[in-house]
Amino acid sequence: MMDRGFAETGNGRILAGMARNCRMIFFTGLPASGKSFFLRALISMAGTAGRRVHLMRWDAGLASFQTDEILARYPDVADGSHPIVRMAAGLWGRKAVARWRDMHPDHAELLVGEVPIVGNRFSELVKVLPDAVEAALASQKTAFVYPVPTSEMRAKLEALRRETFANPRHPDEAKDAPPATMELAWRLTCAKSIELGLVQAAEGETTPAYDAALYRRFFDRLLRHRNARALDVDMFYASSGSAHNIQGAFRKSSRRPEKSRKR
Repeated sequence: MMDRGFAETGNGRILAGMARNCRMIFFTGLPASGKSFFLRALISMAGTAGRRVHLMRWDAGLASFQTDEILARYPDVADGSHPIVRMAAGLWGRKAVARWRDMHPDHAELLVGEVPIVGNRFSELVKVLPDAVEAALASQKTAFVYPVPTSEMRAKLEALRRETFANPRHPDEAKDAPPATMELAWRLTCAKSIELGLVQAAEGETTPAYDAALYRRFFDRLLRHRNARALDVDMFYASSGSAHNIQGAFRKSSRRPEKSRKR
């Protein structure tokens, strides 16, 4: 479970406010940036605040599109699922959010999601599209949160990811992005930053080391049409067990939460 001391930190207070006031909260960012920890902490805080949490995650949404028939037509590519499959999962995600809002109008209900974005993984949720859910996604009651670790913390988180990937403490840790994918995600971030004019091409001829300032500019640009909030990460937060133990966060709730269907 989340260590009680986290609630007293700046990031803890930010998340506690969101847990009380938001209708939807989506965590995004690079692999090994702390998303799972903050998502787990937010779920715990929401339960304490009397909210009923519904969970939406990229891997669960993608699984519905990984049937034998679909994979035969759109096989995986070098960096993961076929682009058509990713786009289909993203468009499904927008429709799923719309359905959730229609089914759960009470403020006591809270949707918490994990939307990686980089590599076109649920990136449709941050695009401005002419559909019924756009206003809700752009609302101040919907928050897109991304952790920004310092260079020192990023190195430590990468090392921890390598350790837990090799020796998982939780089944989901074996499904985490492997080291090669972590490196690819940063290369994609740098390449897209050049495309968006956030960094000069000459600086990006070889992939530079992780740069927190560039990372922040990149996600600020991607999330410019959303209510976005960066969390500065310059320390490890104490917690017991794996950050992937989402059920541990749910069990802390004062009310039994309901989870939304993932398909």
